[in-house]
Amino acid sequence: MMTKEEFTTLRDFVYEKTGIFFAENKLYLLESRLTNRLNELGLSSFEDYYYSLKYTSDKGKNEIANLFDVVTTNETSFFRNPPQLEAFKVVVQKHYLNGNSMTNPIKIWSAACSTGEEPYTLAIMLEELIQTMKQNIPYMIYATDISQKVLESAKRAVFNQYSIRNTDDSLRKKYFVEENNMFKLHEKAKKNVKIDFLNFMDDNAYRAYKQMDLIFCRNVLIYFDEKVKKKVIENLYECLKPKGFLIIGHAESLHNISRAFKPLVFPGTIVYQKG
Repeated sequence: MMTKEEFTTLRDFVYEKTGIFFAENKLYLLESRLTNRLNELGLSSFEDYYYSLKYTSDKGKNEIANLFDVVTTNETSFFRNPPQLEAFKVVVQKHYLNGNSMTNPIKIWSAACSTGEEPYTLAIMLEELIQTMKQNIPYMIYATDISQKVLESAKRAVFNQYSIRNTDDSLRKKYFVEENNMFKLHEKAKKNVKIDFLNFMDDNAYRAYKQMDLIFCRNVLIYFDEKVKKKVIENLYECLKPKGFLIIGHAESLHNISRAFKPLVFPGTIVYQKG
């Protein structure tokens, strides 16, 4: 059983490394998520687990990666929150497509991409726009997450029925191959999606994601306290091109976090534009 002292020590360590904050009433949640790690490592206490993270060089580094896997929440699916996706489509058509051939690709960052459903959804939508408008639309989607486990799953791009439950049958047949009740994504929806590791707490990591046209960072801020929220939003702001767009979770808001964005109201959602 995790003591209050062990909870505080590990909670602070997780916060330092990931920005994720476990409130006092989340002791049992953190305990349940870490118990399997103790069993896997043959440790008898959460204090021993903390020392294995903090003071054991290479082994500790590997275990920190495992820690990232177990403390993050990865609830996602294809075509999640249609009003936001419709707003994305409108923004792309209004601000980036003008009937002329495009030379510079639209650069989109799916931050906290989890197992890949979000960036691949955006890719499918853009592929559909290319066919509908009969216009070449070069694009690049950068998909990042802190969990190596979900990144490996995203790279495999094989999904279960639950993940594609909101996908129209026509799109499912067009972009997936069904094998043993699993759905393998077609290469045409993967070819412009680049998957990589990123920790929001690493200020230097943002340098690789400058000059973005659009950033999706949905359902991430809810796990951070005010200090980390402001830090992350400031970094995302710097990564956007002038007048670029930020889309956060439908239950999230930049109120009291940043005044640097202009809120644009769409049916059922808000998109934030860099000022």
